[in-house]
Amino acid sequence: MNCPASLPFILSTCVALLLAGGALADEMRSGNVAVVRMSVQQTEQQLAGWLRDAGIEPGRSESALAVWRKGLAGGDLTAEDALDLLISSLATADDETAVLQRACHSGQPPGQHSYTGIRAIPFYGSNVRVWHARVLAQQRYYDEAVALLADVSVQDLVDPASLLFYRGISRLKLLQKSAAADDLALLLNNTADVPARFRQMALQVQEEAAKPAGPLGEVAQLMSDVQRRLDLGAADEPVQKREDEVVAALDKLLKDLEEQQKQQQQQQQQQQQQQGGGAMQPSQPGSRSQISGSQGKGEADRKELTESGAWGMLDKEREAQAKELIRQQFPPNFLDAISRYTRRIAEQKK
Repeated sequence: MNCPASLPFILSTCVALLLAGGALADEMRSGNVAVVRMSVQQTEQQLAGWLRDAGIEPGRSESALAVWRKGLAGGDLTAEDALDLLISSLATADDETAVLQRACHSGQPPGQHSYTGIRAIPFYGSNVRVWHARVLAQQRYYDEAVALLADVSVQDLVDPASLLFYRGISRLKLLQKSAAADDLALLLNNTADVPARFRQMALQVQEEAAKPAGPLGEVAQLMSDVQRRLDLGAADEPVQKREDEVVAALDKLLKDLEEQQKQQQQQQQQQQQQQGGGAMQPSQPGSRSQISGSQGKGEADRKELTESGAWGMLDKEREAQAKELIRQQFPPNFLDAISRYTRRIAEQKK
């Protein structure tokens, strides 16, 4: 039977972690921090200490340590393998950890896991959070992964590279670009023993993130995030917020296109006047390019976007001109991508 750890112990370890985290933040800003994984010897010592301080029964404690030592018998472990082995050892001693491990291995979305009481002790809480969030990120639950890892320090971890990689990638997927850049920079520049696939992907992501996204990139990222959330069965406030952001981005894109059309027409009229020597009656593109169902020029109608699958196109003449501008400036499949996206959103909302 598990006995709760003493309150003074938990409070003292939490205070120590906060103080260490503040010092680490200063080191990160100065560029002096070196992120190194916890050795297997240190991990075993920390595991034995947690089993003792958490009040785990002697029999289960011995079984947990036996699982750890047996896993080491096969030779050197990568940081990821060592973290997996630690979770198996903890699951041997703690029923709640065993439930979490089974849920993650089943391929089903991992449920809630308590990080209070004996599981608030930093050695347990930090390492299990990293493992838990790794599974969440691999299943594209980026919000949940970031929430788990937000306050985890790189110090005293079995696998700090996984913390920085999965938190960085998850933040990037949620368009938290600045925070993601910090994580990936620390991973690439200050972390020892980074797996080759982590390094390769992080470098690729850094290169892509450095490129200006532009309006097309913004729309594509937002649409991708909405689609991910719907694929995972979410239909809550964050999804609605992202949908509103998609509409706002499309609205801005349409307004920009209209402005370009106006400028082109004005230039053509000036050229015609100069060539013909006479005044010509100007056309009124603004009134004709107003989006169907909206209150003003360039406004995409949210209801049409999310229910009917339409996206408030211009009339046929102006639509043809807008498409020509899009073909000149954006990839040829941009309009098709928007149409597929809005139709799919409409189908999933029925």
